[in-house]
Formats: sequence, C-alpha cells, structure tokens
Amino acid sequence: MLAARPIAPEPPAMADSAAVPTAAAAVAAAEAPTEPTNATEPVELQDWTPLYRCLDWQLGQVAFQLRGAQAFTTQEVPNLINQGGLAAYRSAEVLFAHCVELDRRGALEAEILVMEMAIGLGLFAVQVLDRFQVLCREHGRDYYDRLTYLATDGTPRMVTDARDNGVFTRHAGRVVLGLVDALDPARLVRLDTGEVVDLTGRLRAVLHTYLLCVLPANLFRRQRVRDEAGELQERWGAVMARTVLRHPDELKWFTNLSVEQVVALAQSGQPQDIAQLARLYPLLDLELVLASFDPADISEGADVRATAELTARHLPAAPKVDPQGNPIANPPDPADNVWVLHSAGAQASLRRTLEVLRSDGILLYRDYGPATAERANGNHLYQHYGATTAFGINHFALEAWLHAPGEDGKPRAAVTVPPGEGEASIKTRLVSRGALPATRAAFALQFDPRAFDRLEAVVHEARSQVGQAGGAPMDGYRKALQLERDNWMLLGEAGDVAFRRDRNLELGHVLLGEALRINPWYAASAWNSLGDLHWVKGEYGEARAAYETSARNNPENFRAWLNLADCDMRQGDWAGAVEHAAKALAKDADGSEAERALELLREAARRLGEYRERAARYRKERQAGTPR
Repeated sequence: MLAARPIAPEPPAMADSAAVPTAAAAVAAAEAPTEPTNATEPVELQDWTPLYRCLDWQLGQVAFQLRGAQAFTTQEVPNLINQGGLAAYRSAEVLFAHCVELDRRGALEAEILVMEMAIGLGLFAVQVLDRFQVLCREHGRDYYDRLTYLATDGTPRMVTDARDNGVFTRHAGRVVLGLVDALDPARLVRLDTGEVVDLTGRLRAVLHTYLLCVLPANLFRRQRVRDEAGELQERWGAVMARTVLRHPDELKWFTNLSVEQVVALAQSGQPQDIAQLARLYPLLDLELVLASFDPADISEGADVRATAELTARHLPAAPKVDPQGNPIANPPDPADNVWVLHSAGAQASLRRTLEVLRSDGILLYRDYGPATAERANGNHLYQHYGATTAFGINHFALEAWLHAPGEDGKPRAAVTVPPGEGEASIKTRLVSRGALPATRAAFALQFDPRAFDRLEAVVHEARSQVGQAGGAPMDGYRKALQLERDNWMLLGEAGDVAFRRDRNLELGHVLLGEALRINPWYAASAWNSLGDLHWVKGEYGEARAAYETSARNNPENFRAWLNLADCDMRQGDWAGAVEHAAKALAKDADGSEAERALELLREAARRLGEYRERAARYRKERQAGTPR
C-alpha cells in the first residue's frame, strides 16, 4: 500500500490546491542564487490535494514518460506476470473465436481493426499476433491477412522504443504504431505519418492490460449518524494528500538544487518542472487526511453517491452474535460506514472505448482491484511501483455501471466474468454490446482462473525441486511447457535450470534459444544465461555476443556489464574492463554485486595503469628511424 502517514481521524476542512506560480517563475527561482538550507524538518511541497492530482501522483505519470520501456525491463513496474504469453495467447484465442462467430453470420468486415492500448514493451501485442497467425493458418482462415493491429500507448517513448527495438518486425505490414489517450481512444495519431485518424465505430476489438489502474481515481467515505433529533445524517469525506520533502537535509545526495528551488519546481505545476523532481522521489512522502466535502460540489458526485448506495446494498449484514454465541445488542449497520473507490478515469475510458467499437465489437481487459461489495468497502490507496503509481480499479462498481441503462435506456454493455474467479487478484473481463454467445463461451474457457492456477502449481513444484538433492525439476518444467509451450519466460527459466543445475548444456541451449526466438528484445536474463553457457563451453566469442545483446536489451542490467568486463579481462582489454565494470557498479541498484564489481574495477584499473606505463616506456625505447 501507499507509503504514507495514516489517514488522520480528525480531518481539516477540505482544501483545494493553492494558486501556483508559473513555470517561468519556477525557473527563475531555480536559477536565483540562494543560501544553503540546513532544514531537517519536513518541508511542504504541495498543500492538501485530491489523490489523483497530488504531486506524488504526477511524478508517477512523469516516470513513464522519462523511463519508457526501462520502467518495465527493470521491473520497477511488475510486468512479467503479463509478458510470458499466458494472457496474450488466450486473448488471441478469444479474438479468433470472435472472428469465426462474426464470419459465420456474414458480418465480419473486410479489414479487421484491432487496437491495443498501453502496449508497454509490446510483448503482449507480439504474442497475440503470433498465436492469432498460427490459429488462422491451422484453421485455414484469412483473418490474419485482413488484420490491422493498432499498437498504441499514451506515452510517446513507449511507442518509439517499440519501433526502435524492432519489436514488430516479424509482423511487418500488420501493425500500425500510434499514440492514443486512454481517455480519448477515438483519436489515433499515427507514429509513421503523424496522421490523425478518427476510430469512432470502426474497431472490431480493443485489448489492454493494467491500463485502467493508472487512470485518475479517488477514495471517499460516507458515514451515516443520527443527530440529536434522531434523524439519520450523512457525512462525507474525501482522501486528500499533502506532499512533503521528508529529509531536506539529505537533498545534497540527490541534487544540487536548494530546498527553495525544489519547492518552486514542485509548485509550478508544469510537467517539465515536475520531471526535474523525479530523482528526488526517495525523499518525498505523503500525509493523508479525510477532508469533509459535499458530493454535490464535484462533477462526479452523483456517481460517488450511486456507488456508495450500491456497495451498502450488497454488504453482508453485521453478525448478531459474538464468537462465543452471545447476542450483540444493536449490531452496527455496515451501510453506515462505506468506503467508495471511485474509478473515475476507468469509467470515462470504458464509456469512450464503447464508442470506438463496432456495435458487435469486444473489449477485453485485465486489471486488479476489488470485485465484490465487501472487498470494495475498504481503505484502498494507490500503490507505488518504483516511482510510478496505480490504483486498483473498482470492478464491482464498474460492472454495475456497464450493466446500467445508458442515455438510450438500454444497458451500456454486458460483462462476462470468468467462472471460478474467486478471490483472484487479477481480473479479466469481456465487455460487449452484442450477444456473441460463442465469443463469450471462448472467453469463459480461456480465462478460467483454474487453468492459470494449474500452470502456477506445476511451475511451483518444479521450482521447489531445484534446490533439493535428488530433485527432478525438469520433469515439472516439461509438464509446464506442455500446458504453455510458447511461454518464453518458462522456456528461459527451464533452460537456465537445465544448464546450471543439471549441466545439460544441449537441452539448456535448445530451451534458451527457443525463449530468445520468441522474445529477443527484452530477455536480458536469458541472454546472460546463454552467454554463460557459451563461456562454459569455451565459446568466448559467442559468449561475448550474447552479453552484448543482453546489455542492448536492458542497458540497466548490471550483470550484462559485469559479464562484459570479464570478457574484456580475458582478452586483455583493460580499458574496456574498467568501463564495463564501472557501468556494472553504477547499474547495480541494490548493491548485490558491488563488491565483485569493485574488485574487478580495481584490478582492471591496476592493469590499465601498468599497461600505459609500459607502453610509454617502450615507445621511448623504440629504435626504428633513429640515424646511425
């Protein structure tokens, strides 16, 4: 949960953001000479503000802009759960079943337009296309050849990283890269031409994963109490945040800006100024309060009230007896204290996404958050992933909103929930205005969480065998790969175990090679393992090539730089070893290999110094060209 002080039990009066200086004023303040500040008490950077507008939240959004693909490759934002192929391949199965259903009706259009919003690394999109292409070939359908896949993101760097890394090379001609705002999905800006395309009513399907949770949301509480006359009165509170610089005396370790300059940048409200504060993230903290307010004063007030009523109606009744079986006098009514996680951004995005779909199109999304009234009725604060931030969306309220009548008096859409979902933290939903019985059946089959659980259980058993004497982990990995044969993460993990634990170099090479065939772009650890395998076999040139690819895959992967330093030392390239060992030391975020990197760096620097001394001496001793 959010690292912040507890919500204050006695809220102050609701305070909106104070007037902020212009960006020019902030820059002027940053450039003005100042005396060093030795303050040790927390310094306020932003006054009480709704969570979705606070400085901390803004920094989370800026982090994606600054980091691009690196936000994912470094695992700042956990993404491996969604990148191995499990969800992507199942999404392709649903998309294929959907096309077949429409084709049988004679209702499938000539050009099949599919859009993925928030592509991140692009791996999900590639794996959807991989499986969809195979399904079309196996069943003799031409859907892949008629497909245009709009791979989009709201962050320009994500899209350009995918282009520059050649992620969609094997699906050239089928993919269009572009920019799309999740709150305005009808407007696509093509990356190649800059053309603005109106997508309203044109899309066969929209896919996205972990998108809705990064859109604006807020947390409210409704309490009902009786006044002196016995009348039931409502009291509303909204969670507000104040951002502070928690350790101003430590500022010198993170920046050369003064406290005053930091305050000016924080209060400017300009994205380019906020971005300068990203490296100060470890020093920032939040204080939270519940501020009294009236829902009538905010634009989404009616939705907030409706969600509170919906939650209250579906909460289980309070127990009438205690654990010992004794009657409880006047048990509290759960409806008198209701929390409202209002996923305003998610709701707006869903509304507009329905507008870009064809009347019988589908939206398939995965995200985390509560799906029952009891789970939704809690103090849900957003979570940090590195410097990024995300709320869990209120599936319970969003599904009720989708089922409710829209402006035309008809339900906005129908939502299909996989069977046996239980308390799964990650939920997958199929949304459509069409009946689509075959599509919905395919979705229910593919996204039954029990299938995911079976795979997880098999993998867990395989991993448990790795450290056991006499264990047979490869038996478990074989079973797992029978369930999910094209999962590059599983292939890489199994290849590493085969090579390191069982010393089966041939099998390790095959498995790692297959993992890297599927994902050659963002599998730095698999490239490192392949390099180590070549090193053990004495194939030093191949080892170096694998390490270099690993470093290109993820320039922040310190192990790749450390391995390259070892290669340099073996080749007598002392300058290269110094450079690569220094990079390894700089990129080792948790210092787990700092000692080894320092030792290698010192040894390489010593040898480099000796080499330079000898080279200079021998140059002076050269006799060539000396007159006799």
